[in-house]
Amino acid sequence: MAEDKPKYSLAARCAAEAVGTFTIVAGGCGAVSAARYAGGPPIAASAFAGSVMIGVYATGSVSGAHLNPAVTAACVATSKPGPCSPDEGLCYAASQTVGAFLAACCNFGMYKTGIRALEKTEGSAAWGNAFGVAHNPKFLGTRALFLTEIGSTAALLFGVNAIVDPELGAPPQAAPFLIGSIVGLLIFVTGPVSGCGMNPARDVGPRLVTLLASGPSSALGPSP
Repeated sequence: MAEDKPKYSLAARCAAEAVGTFTIVAGGCGAVSAARYAGGPPIAASAFAGSVMIGVYATGSVSGAHLNPAVTAACVATSKPGPCSPDEGLCYAASQTVGAFLAACCNFGMYKTGIRALEKTEGSAAWGNAFGVAHNPKFLGTRALFLTEIGSTAALLFGVNAIVDPELGAPPQAAPFLIGSIVGLLIFVTGPVSGCGMNPARDVGPRLVTLLASGPSSALGPSP
């Protein structure tokens, strides 16, 4: 996913990271928005899986398709699946968050009417999962939520590194499909209870839209 000697400039790679993360949030969080605000089908896991596949396929040859600050942090710490300096890592993470924010702006523009209507009955919980990760407190307390998110993110990173490890022999062309499948599976399993964040940019970018559109009480409000 990442190369020892990048073919592209840092600016081009950051642009690719922004575009790839935009794709994930536009598709995945867009599907959540459609279900919550417009009566669309509950296909969040499949939508995120497909969006990750497209994002990885489109940007992998340019930036390595991190598309997630957790993946970037792992690259900085371990140089796997490819080397990434701390400065590059910060640029990548910022670009990912910008891409997520812009996608969330588009989602908000499409579903603003539905969001405002739901706010009247649910308050800040109306934004949950569509614009920032929200957990279900009926199933998980704070400690369990913390452990669940650590576990799901660790599983994602383990899977990504296994898929792109050349010694394990997975076909490089299959990486987008396999990585997207891991994301979808993890969301199927933990999404209903923890929100299955795994990606800080996917949370922070949309949450900034909530902050701008409805204030800090909604951006930091309770889970539904």
